[in-house]
Amino acid sequence: MSENENEVVRELLWKAAATVPVPERRSGETVFAQASRLRRRRRAAMTGVVAAAAAAGVVLGFGVLPGEEGQSVAASPTAGEFGGGAGGFAKLLPPGVGKVREVSLLRLIKGVPKAPLPKDVGPYDGDYAVARDGGVGYVTVRVMPAKAAAAKDVDPDPCHIGNVTPPVLKCTNEKVPGVGVLSIWRTPAQKLTQPSYYGDTLEARMLLKDGSILAVRDWTGFLGTGSQGPVLKTFPLTRGQLRELALRPQLLP
Repeated sequence: MSENENEVVRELLWKAAATVPVPERRSGETVFAQASRLRRRRRAAMTGVVAAAAAAGVVLGFGVLPGEEGQSVAASPTAGEFGGGAGGFAKLLPPGVGKVREVSLLRLIKGVPKAPLPKDVGPYDGDYAVARDGGVGYVTVRVMPAKAAAAKDVDPDPCHIGNVTPPVLKCTNEKVPGVGVLSIWRTPAQKLTQPSYYGDTLEARMLLKDGSILAVRDWTGFLGTGSQGPVLKTFPLTRGQLRELALRPQLLP
């Protein structure tokens, strides 16, 4: 795998679990810290995909959607293994989204059925496969406590992180009164080694007033080992629907 592909995969894996706090103002210490982060990012690109996945603590999923073609790497999860469950999560989504099932993308993409799962913080933390129109996309929800967010080496503002791969497109920051700052952006599809194709994504990250972070990823899907079907032609949720989901208090502890 080339250095560029290593960097791409590292960024994609990081996005599955890490989040980007957006400070109200940028001090001199923030600027120096960001420069240090960029230097470390370049060095990290050489560590490889396996090390990146372990360091990021990414948790993705397993299983095959009923009636969908794909590779099964493990049996269906037992009741209670995941957070709030696909049934409850589906009720938070708008009508007509598609068939929703909870999975684990790390187990699915890496083909490791027994990969450890992280401790859920929010009631709906997890990965949800969305099947419709013959394709499969994913919505991922993850809450990061303030202490963990402060300890993560994350960029201060997703809309101003410079020249990165994949690029951050159409990024917006919105101050939500009494709640925090909501950032939404798009990243284009990428051709990689594994997965061989990583579809377009929309990312929503809410920096809450207490310093905790809610991250929601809206992903068209992937091809390669563990694929559950063709990539969706459109996002599981529109940008407006993603924003509405990220603002739902039901996702928070």
